[in-house]
Amino acid sequence: MGSVLAMVAVYLLQGQKEPAEKTAAQATESEEGIRLKDIHYVQDDPGHKVKWVLDALEAKLSKDQQVLTFLDFHVTLESANRPTVTLQGKQGEFDKGTGRLVLQGNLIGETEDGYRFTTEQAVYHHKEGYLETEKAVKVSGSFFSVEGKGLRMDLDRETVQVLSNVTTLIHGEPPIL
Repeated sequence: MGSVLAMVAVYLLQGQKEPAEKTAAQATESEEGIRLKDIHYVQDDPGHKVKWVLDALEAKLSKDQQVLTFLDFHVTLESANRPTVTLQGKQGEFDKGTGRLVLQGNLIGETEDGYRFTTEQAVYHHKEGYLETEKAVKVSGSFFSVEGKGLRMDLDRETVQVLSNVTTLIHGEPPIL
């Protein structure tokens, strides 16, 4: 017991001899949070219908650990018994408090059942289970493409709505009437 107390006393005395000031780089790093490389993050709340998985080249967790910002990402949205949706883009942010996942930068989305969409920015509302954007969007499938402004994709109901200024093109042979 005495040797343990002696080791603790030596440790504390050595700690007091160290300089009290931190370098500017250390202070900046601690103020902005934790930086991570090549992350794999899973958001799987039992009370929510959709699980999502984030893989990113670089990420930063805020000092209060409530906001995760990331670069060069790939997100997979998995809903029970529904087609999986994957999204990739340049940057994003997840706020744990609101459950909002903001994705942007040449955003490309694909569904497991063959649909593809592109836009500049979208927000996934984790608590409610839908993805939306107010930006220009293009949705395409094997025989059609739809362009417009705004999108709402409900993952649980498997619905996609292009909200305004909609132009639809049907590809292939014209129907026989």
